[in-house]
Amino acid sequence: MKTTMILMLAIMALYTHARAAALKVGDVAPKLQVSKWVQGEPVKEFERDKAYVVEFWATWCGPCVVSIPHLNELHNKFKDKGLVVIGQDVWEQKQEAVVPFVKKMGDKMTYRVALDSVEGDDKGAMASAWMEAAGQGGIPTAFVVDKQGKIAWIGHPMKLKEPLLEQILQGKYDLQKAAAEAAERAKNEERSNSLWTEFQQQSRARQWDKAEATLSKVEALMPEEDRDNLASTRFNLLLSRKDYKRAYAHAKKFSESHPDESMALNELAWMIATRPGIERDLDLAEKIAMQSNTASKGENAEILDTVARVLFMKGEKGRAIELQEKAVVLVQSDRKAQFQKVLDSYKAGRLPDDVRVGELRYEINENIEQKKWGQAERALTELEKLLPEHRDHLGPTRFQIMAGRGDLDGAYNLAMQLKEASRNGVMLLNQLAWDIVARNDAGDRELELAEKIARRANDDSKGGNAEVLDTLARALFRRGDKTTAIEMQQKAAQLAKGKRQTQFQATLASYKEGKLPSPY
Repeated sequence: MKTTMILMLAIMALYTHARAAALKVGDVAPKLQVSKWVQGEPVKEFERDKAYVVEFWATWCGPCVVSIPHLNELHNKFKDKGLVVIGQDVWEQKQEAVVPFVKKMGDKMTYRVALDSVEGDDKGAMASAWMEAAGQGGIPTAFVVDKQGKIAWIGHPMKLKEPLLEQILQGKYDLQKAAAEAAERAKNEERSNSLWTEFQQQSRARQWDKAEATLSKVEALMPEEDRDNLASTRFNLLLSRKDYKRAYAHAKKFSESHPDESMALNELAWMIATRPGIERDLDLAEKIAMQSNTASKGENAEILDTVARVLFMKGEKGRAIELQEKAVVLVQSDRKAQFQKVLDSYKAGRLPDDVRVGELRYEINENIEQKKWGQAERALTELEKLLPEHRDHLGPTRFQIMAGRGDLDGAYNLAMQLKEASRNGVMLLNQLAWDIVARNDAGDRELELAEKIARRANDDSKGGNAEVLDTLARALFRRGDKTTAIEMQQKAAQLAKGKRQTQFQATLASYKEGKLPSPY
């Protein structure tokens, strides 16, 4: 589902990635630790007469898939000039899915592809030595290695441009300057972390003027070329405050100044067409969706799906069906059944169930924010009937409602049931506990529940999971047990690596001063 929250989190991950990273621009690149080369000639080590792009991705990652054609273009243009592009698969749920994925991509993905080595390391050797060491929390992420074997650039692959690669290949790239600029960006990114927390809190509290002012502060800290990443976030904020005149003026201006940003345009159009509880400008949605489709040459299934939705909502059933049929043909196999359902709905003359699903999700979130637990539960029950196959995934929402309305025994029992049904029960329990302890308005009984769940997660992980220890420490500190909180946070800081270790050490310092730090 194309949700604004997903995009906003992606933007935040993109911008807050490099706090106190151990691996930085200017450092010697770590060695390659690949378990298998799926495509292309293996690279045993970085050769001095070549430059490399090592791009971290996964088959399940939508933005990664969008980036593949761009990387392939760079590969084809510079492969005879000494550039080697490596698609390094990481965090894959099933590594056996990579080979058929690459095969299906065909001539759209012709560069080298490698699998991470995960033996004895659940995170993967490459994920740890590169991504975690560089403080990179999200994919896709690309590293450029110059001819001296040093990291020359780190960032989103869609931001990787030809002039930079040409300078590196010609030996004209100023690595010292690039390292200084990267360090300055990291400082700004660190300052932005607290601002993002403020923005989220202000948005949840519907303090729209304050939230907009905070977003402007975040924008001012960003490099000018990255500020467009906030377009969807600002648009979403304006819609939330029901300032439709400014919202649609903002969307129109962005679409006119960024005609080739197909996915950003698609997100705006989809938001206009599907976000519940807003006044829609479907003419503008159509214009932006068509522009996005033109930019993608009519070959992106997600964009075709958006165009079809807008046209159907405008009463153009025939054109909507035609475009949705094309989307079904082009879409990846894991989404094909969903797109077919949408097509069947259009042919039956009705909007698909996901419209009501979106409305219910909106109702649930709104009622939870306003602590209207009964209304939230009724909406959730209806949603569970519409999505019986996703009942387990909706479990954390039911847990939140049960905890909020004071049914703490029921909430704990549900948490244990969800743990048993989850592939990673420890981290699921940790997330449930964290969602409570990170809220400023959590009451004493909720904090008691969070501590109980965090202790169970800590027992199950035998006291060896830094994330769980950090959550447990926060619960203890908020409940007044400062001594034990400090003890747990010390263990968390010792076990953590890279950016997380720095974060956990800062939290430890706050506890020792008797202060509760802002949540991460």
